[in-house]
Parts: sequence; C-alpha cells; structure tokens
Amino acid sequence: MSKSTQFFEAVEHRRSYYGITKESPLSNEQLKELIEKSVKHTPTSFNSQSSRAVLVTGKKNADLWDLILKLHLKTLDGDKEKEAYWTDKIHTQFKAGYGTVIFLEDQNVINEFSGKMPYLSTLFPRWSENSSGILQYIVWTALEAEGYGASLQHYGSFVPEVETEVNKFLDLPSLWKNIAILPFGKPSGPPGQPGKDKTFQPIEERTRFFLD
Repeated sequence: MSKSTQFFEAVEHRRSYYGITKESPLSNEQLKELIEKSVKHTPTSFNSQSSRAVLVTGKKNADLWDLILKLHLKTLDGDKEKEAYWTDKIHTQFKAGYGTVIFLEDQNVINEFSGKMPYLSTLFPRWSENSSGILQYIVWTALEAEGYGASLQHYGSFVPEVETEVNKFLDLPSLWKNIAILPFGKPSGPPGQPGKDKTFQPIEERTRFFLD
C-alpha cells in the first residue's frame, strides 16, 4: 500500500455537507488542538505566518449566524421571497451546526512583508490567499476525517458589512481580513446538494505530463 493512500482517502471523502447537526464527535479541547495544529503547519510565503483561524461554538456560534443573516437581509432590498430563502438556508444549513471556523489573513503581516520587499509587494496578497486556501483545506479535511460535515461559505466577500461587523462581534483585529467561513457539525444526510450527484470532467483534459 502506498504511503499516500490514507491521505488520499481523506482527500476523496471531503465533501460539502449542507445538512448538519449540533452533535460533535470531538470535545471543544480536541477541536482547539485540531485548529492549532492546522494553523501551525500550514505553509506561508517567506514563512510569513499570516493565516488566522477562529473557532466559534455554542451560543456564540448561534449569535454569529444571526448577525450574518441580519447583515445579509439588509442587502436584499426587502425582497420577501429572497429573505425567506436565505433565512431558511442559514438556519437549517449553517446555524444548525455545532460550530464555525472563520479563516482570516492578517493584513499587518502582509503589509510588513510588502514593505520589506517592495519588488514583490503586489504578490504578497495573492500568496496570502494561497496560504489561506491551504489552511481551509487542511481544517475541512481534518474535520471530515473526525466525523464532521462542513461547507465553505464566503459571506465576507459578497455581504459588505460581514467582515467589519463579525470582527467587532468577536473582538478581532480590524486588519484580519475575512477570507472564508466554515460551518460544521455531524452530518444529518448525504453530502452535496439534494438531487445532484457530483460529476467530474475528463481528467485527461485537466492534466498534462512530460515524463522522460
């Protein structure tokens, strides 16, 4: 058996779960350790260590999603149909879970490195988001391996006030940029959107090999 077999089993089983419950296979202390280990060992450009992760559970988690919903509803211009849709979605798919991991990037760190290396200053924000993506995948896959289901959300990107208001709500530094939000809990159903099977494009169209 290849040494990478177990790793790829975890990679292949990681899916988006939209039906989650407040049950938790791990204790809060074990979840804390999982997050700490993920952040510590995520690679960053020039070892800048710009990635941040915030774990929220319990009542604070419910209040967090109430805040996100409130901010999202403000962007819908009073459209009752859309308000009902998003209210149901947030309550049943995200707030219904055990907890949430928020992924952020510390802009102070990025600005500091950009100042040290001005010839690379335009690249540090891109590299920072690359690092965040790796961290997101590590945490998501690790949670799945422990029996959780999760889905990656980006309210900080398309609801203007989410980033600033969530940082205020959790007393986070204002220059921690919200990149993604991962609600998680024990799965209450199969992964993916109901009635939709996951499909793959032909792998030969997505890869190239030059092997001597």
